[in-house]
Amino acid sequence: MKRPSLPRTLPPVSVVLAVLGCVAVAVPLAYNLGRGDDGTVEATRAYISSERPMDRLLKEAAALQAQRRMAQAAQAQPVLPRPAAPRIITPPRLPFAMPDAAPHLDIARLSITAAQAPAIAPLVANAPTVQRYMPDPRPKPARRQPVRKAAIETMMLPPPTELIAVALPEMAVIEEPAIVERPAIPSNAPAPRIALVITAAGLHESTTRQAIDRLPQGITLAFAPIGKKTDTLAKAALADGHTILAEIPMEPVNPNRDPGEPLTLRVSNSSEANIARMNKAIARVPGASGISSYLGAKFSRSEDAARPVIGEIASRGLFLFENQPGGQSRLSALAKSNDVPYAAGRQAIDADRSSARMLDRLSALEVQARRDGVAIGVATAYRESIDALERWVAAAERRGIVFVPVTRIADAG
Repeated sequence: MKRPSLPRTLPPVSVVLAVLGCVAVAVPLAYNLGRGDDGTVEATRAYISSERPMDRLLKEAAALQAQRRMAQAAQAQPVLPRPAAPRIITPPRLPFAMPDAAPHLDIARLSITAAQAPAIAPLVANAPTVQRYMPDPRPKPARRQPVRKAAIETMMLPPPTELIAVALPEMAVIEEPAIVERPAIPSNAPAPRIALVITAAGLHESTTRQAIDRLPQGITLAFAPIGKKTDTLAKAALADGHTILAEIPMEPVNPNRDPGEPLTLRVSNSSEANIARMNKAIARVPGASGISSYLGAKFSRSEDAARPVIGEIASRGLFLFENQPGGQSRLSALAKSNDVPYAAGRQAIDADRSSARMLDRLSALEVQARRDGVAIGVATAYRESIDALERWVAAAERRGIVFVPVTRIADAG
């Protein structure tokens, strides 16, 4: 009986693989055995560095030149004896290897040599040494020396034996300024006339007294009946020669601007109630020559509500001044039909309490007076307004302007 051979029992694929494996092992062996052993092997670089091969070659060349210079210097100068105490020399720290963006794939030849201890460079007398920077110690601040307090010695002076005559300066006598007398108000002056009405007088005592004392007699003051000292201030204005009016609040169109005062004349009230409110307001301003309206855009439009009030004003012989009348107001027509002296003020001097704006409006008022012969302006009893009027009125009087009460300018405005 014949035994089957091993190649015949194995599958053909296994035989092929075995043959290829033998060839793969035999070819390198034969190649290496056939070459001479010169101590070098070829290997691919197994690390990646960010340093380029050219940079490394330049560094090696520079290091080699440095070693040659050091060797030449060592041969030229005598070698100093080594110190007895040993020194510990730390090797320089190697740079950290970073991956290269494009590593060089050339084959590097590594030399297999025996490991040798690093050679210690001989000490040279004038060899450069590494100077490490050490900051100088910070000096301590100077200690403050305590301030010695000076001792003050006091002693009693002896009484004077002789009297010393001292000549004191004489007291200066200051003359009181002369009071400037204002000219009398002419009844029919050919000069341009201006009537200024100060409204809301009596609400602030100091401002009202400033207007009474510093403004000329031709300035008219309209007192609010709700002021706490309206009665006293109205009498003071009369004593100074001013013409005064009773300021009557009237119902406005905008409910947000409604004064809400108990003496306000309203369209919804009866004629008896409105007349009673007006008489009560006039009684709080003793010596009033007439009335001045306050707001009243809604009340002045209603002829039915305003007619009884105008009739009462006519029966009492009072003057009617309408402050800032609207285009639909019926007070002017009712006053004319009832023979009530009437005037309207449309130029608000202190709508903007800027000194420059007030002076501009006063200048426009003077231009109107020189053109038409008469002009009417309205200002509120503010401190800024009184100051501006005081300066301007004095200058306007020197320019020939005559200030007259508004009651002497009927059917104007």
